[in-house]
Amino acid sequence: MKKLLFTAIITILMTGMFNNAKAQFSVGPGLGFATDISSLGISANVGYEINEKWAASGAFTYFLEKEYVKWSALDFNANYNLTEIENIGALYGIGGINVTMVKIDIPGLNELFGSGSTSSSNFGLNLGAGLNIDLSDKMTLAPELAYTISSGGYLRAGVKLMFSL
Repeated sequence: MKKLLFTAIITILMTGMFNNAKAQFSVGPGLGFATDISSLGISANVGYEINEKWAASGAFTYFLEKEYVKWSALDFNANYNLTEIENIGALYGIGGINVTMVKIDIPGLNELFGSGSTSSSNFGLNLGAGLNIDLSDKMTLAPELAYTISSGGYLRAGVKLMFSL
């Protein structure tokens, strides 16, 4: 009985919190370039606006294969709105975590050494800035510049087109 009462109270509180929250989901594609990877990246992005100042975002980026090397990145960020720029949009800071994955797959190497591929991943921190430019009520263009601090750190410049749900 205590568990049922506890569950009912938590459910009522959570429902009240989410009804009063001004949260909004958004999804969209993106394009970018990473300096040390030296390749174009295509990303799938998701965003969750917590309130007027804070948002959470996630992204998976696949960088186009270059010389038998495949890179990808997984990012989880918190965005903080710094200021509104008149007639342009909202400038925000980016901070978060990153996992960068690399796979090297050289054809024909398997016959010589027994293994033709290897893979690795690095964990890092993201720091950067972006700008939300409203194109319509449901569509936002967001150019971003961020640096990933890790053993294989790199600078990324990109843009994403987000659609509100």
